[in-house]
Amino acid sequence: MDVYDSGMFLGEQEAIINRPYSASIINISPITVLSIRNSDFVEWSHRDHRFADRLIHNLSEQIYHLTKRMERYSMHSALQQIGLFLLYCAHEHIPITREKITYEVDTSYRNINRVLKKLADINVIQINRSIIKITDFQTLQQIVETED
Repeated sequence: MDVYDSGMFLGEQEAIINRPYSASIINISPITVLSIRNSDFVEWSHRDHRFADRLIHNLSEQIYHLTKRMERYSMHSALQQIGLFLLYCAHEHIPITREKITYEVDTSYRNINRVLKKLADINVIQINRSIIKITDFQTLQQIVETED
């Protein structure tokens, strides 16, 4: 599961290489979707250099994030991934939400909720509406370091 930001494309890689594409999408906020035929999309990318630059930038971002995610997924459990992300957000003073965790962790939304509940039950985090706050940094750090 990925969370797409404003202006991102869905199916652009398949349009460029003329392959079929199928996706299930769940919006978590109001959205506007623009549907473009593959041939029109490819022609647009050939004619509009600003659009082509944006497309290359988006594809490069996806490749970068995919590489980073694969590195994390191959080395860490879901609990470690979530713990590391929580600690990173706290260190960088970034508000923590389930949606952000979903984008950073390779596991199902259900498993994310299970891990968050476990961390809340042992008073490592506190969940207030959609915002997650760390209440016990030391225990979270120990969990991240000792989890196999």
